[in-house]
Amino acid sequence: MTPAPVAPLRSKWLASLRALLAAALLAAAALSGNACGTGAPGDPSEGPTDAGADELNPAWPTAEIAGLQHLGATPISGGVNFGVYSARATRVELLLFNNPDSATPTKRYLMKQFGEVWNLAVASVPAGEAYGFIAWGPNWPYSSGWKPGTTAGFISDVDSAGNRFNPNKLLIDPYARGFARRSDWSKANPASGPGRAVSTWAASGKSIVVASKYVWSASETAWRAARKTTSHAGHGWNDLVIYETHPKGFTANPASGVAHPGTFRGLGEKADYFKDLGITAVELLPAFQKSNDGGYWGYQTIGFFAPELTYAVSATGALDEFKWMVDQLHQRGLEVLLDVVYNHTGEGGLYSEVPSGVRPQDTANVFAFRGLDNAAYYALSGDQQTYWNNTGVGNETRPNNRPMRQLILDSLHYWVTEAHVDGFRFDLAPILGERDQDYNSFDSAHTVLQTIADDAVLQANNTRVVAEPWSLYGAYIGGFPAASADPGVGWYEWNGRFRDWWRAFADNDAWSLQSKEGGGDAGFLLTGSYDWFHWNGRRPYHSVNFVAIHDGFTLYDVFSYDQKSNGCSAINPICCTQPGSLACEPNGGESNNRSRSWGNEDVKRQLVRGMFAAMLLANGTPMLLGGDEWLRTQFGNNNAYNDGADSLAGWYDWGNWAKAKERQRMHDFVRALVAFRKSHGYALSPSDYGGGAHLRWQSEKGTDGADWSSKHVALYFDDQARGHRLDILVNYQGGPVTFTLPAGVSWKRVIDTQAWYDGAGWFDGTAGRDDTKSANATLSAPVAVSGAYTVPARNIVVLEELQ
Repeated sequence: MTPAPVAPLRSKWLASLRALLAAALLAAAALSGNACGTGAPGDPSEGPTDAGADELNPAWPTAEIAGLQHLGATPISGGVNFGVYSARATRVELLLFNNPDSATPTKRYLMKQFGEVWNLAVASVPAGEAYGFIAWGPNWPYSSGWKPGTTAGFISDVDSAGNRFNPNKLLIDPYARGFARRSDWSKANPASGPGRAVSTWAASGKSIVVASKYVWSASETAWRAARKTTSHAGHGWNDLVIYETHPKGFTANPASGVAHPGTFRGLGEKADYFKDLGITAVELLPAFQKSNDGGYWGYQTIGFFAPELTYAVSATGALDEFKWMVDQLHQRGLEVLLDVVYNHTGEGGLYSEVPSGVRPQDTANVFAFRGLDNAAYYALSGDQQTYWNNTGVGNETRPNNRPMRQLILDSLHYWVTEAHVDGFRFDLAPILGERDQDYNSFDSAHTVLQTIADDAVLQANNTRVVAEPWSLYGAYIGGFPAASADPGVGWYEWNGRFRDWWRAFADNDAWSLQSKEGGGDAGFLLTGSYDWFHWNGRRPYHSVNFVAIHDGFTLYDVFSYDQKSNGCSAINPICCTQPGSLACEPNGGESNNRSRSWGNEDVKRQLVRGMFAAMLLANGTPMLLGGDEWLRTQFGNNNAYNDGADSLAGWYDWGNWAKAKERQRMHDFVRALVAFRKSHGYALSPSDYGGGAHLRWQSEKGTDGADWSSKHVALYFDDQARGHRLDILVNYQGGPVTFTLPAGVSWKRVIDTQAWYDGAGWFDGTAGRDDTKSANATLSAPVAVSGAYTVPARNIVVLEELQ
């Protein structure tokens, strides 16, 4: 299968930031020796207490515990059960902290081993209690002489089996439902190597015990019942219209008008905006707890069960605030999809810069999975000292090894059952299709990809699963599995070739209808990319069609810049003040954007409308990039992951958008186009190949058959039995084309993307005309046409049968 263009990966920036962090922290460690972060003398920092009356009997049969069924901190009658996976640890302790900023735990317990799980049930642990684990293993065996901040028992930072145990590093719970705060690495170095003796017991962000108090609304019961059926009105498998947005950036600007800017609550407060726009699903960039260097996008997850606490008003209430947001969106008929990152973690890779005489493989952050069972959670290279890197960011996971595979499924189940999430988009999904310890492979049928497609919990809730079908190793568009029992509920996939073809068609004068992107031409891509999805029984809607996503240009910038401009700008200010900084990446991001600067703003807006029409009129699932409906710009930056984007320059600019009439008209046009698609699903969103209205490809003369070497064609849906006939006229020639309309039909113009209807010629001050409303879409007041219709250069027109 020919690979699709690989989306830009987040690689160099992580190495750059970690290099800076490493230099500072390693220097601090060298100056402070073993003193930094050392626990206070005396019990309990010198050793675990006898659990005594605190210890409860196991809450479940030991076989269930050993079977990985009860991991994490689970409230039980009289207390909390703590369970954590480690097959290679020789000793694991649980530390409880009343004060999450303290280096001294209030209680410290030796955990008990059941198979590969370490478990302990503890009485009277309140919600909000902070906790963490410390662990010993073959590379650092337990020594009775060890105290925090010492190296007693130490053998090596990493051994020949890949073990990286270090009891000085307080470890977060991989199943933590929440966190007390961000880790404060200014207090202590999280790395091994020169920092191995530095205790992070105070610096760690610490997991917390979470007990949700949220009470779902009455309407949520009806929503959940509807989601479990195949007849949920407006939410069939082929009904999705996705809106991708950042959970913070959507409302962080004070002009957003919400009471809680930049939070889950703020996004929930904007639920009516989504409803008014007409989209049916909101897809959020990663909303799970990210590491300190997680960047603006947040693709460095460390807590796969915890909402990102900086997106919450209260850290201890983050889960309930997330639920409130979901509830608000559901009340407006909107699904919630989460972008999830199971292919790597935010624990980081090996440090790129280390002091002279230090082996690079000895120096790595140890604050989570790495310190519990490095070789079980991560894909290690042959020497077991370094990490496989098909992710482009290092620290690749082992998604088809028992603990990581279980974590993925448990995480998905948790968000569906506890938080009522409706679906997931999987970052770099081919990593999940790599056979365990055979990382140059892609096997969708015998990996966790098939397990997810067939999962009973996900299927019972009709959960959407969507793949980003490329990784650093390769692209596998069309290669993802269908559900074994029902192919119609198989994997959706981001269709990057749809994006690339339509950008080239609009911006490249030599690109014709028959030009191909990865094997797909105009007819192929407009009708659901049949060959890529039908082979295993999937449907047209499994192709997610987009022209812009978070990772790249905005739609406005596609037509405003010949090349990426990732240097000095408002969205990357460090390149202005410190152009030599490692955090300045002017050469990052995709270089082949198929973009073009058109100069004239009227033409740009016309081309943007054309791309919205391409997505919303094509068979498949359309996905819109948030803010494109307002002509959002990133000033030519196509790699806006960094902290500069987490600012007024990168957030949604509600105040200025509302003042610009041309932006209001674009928003109005998109809303009308979404409504048109939803009311004409019989032609535009069929439930199966060949299941919609009959399509005839026609030339400009009105005859069947198109000139595929040209840039113009008519799509004539002529099946009256299914609904009103439609004639979609596409012209991306450099000049106008007059189309002869099908005879015997009375036509009305409902959509015309041309600039004239958006310019001064149309909004001439005539009484009754509203120049904030788009005249490019006239659904409520269509104009009758007959005989022929002239489509100006680079435009799309939709005619509907007049009845």
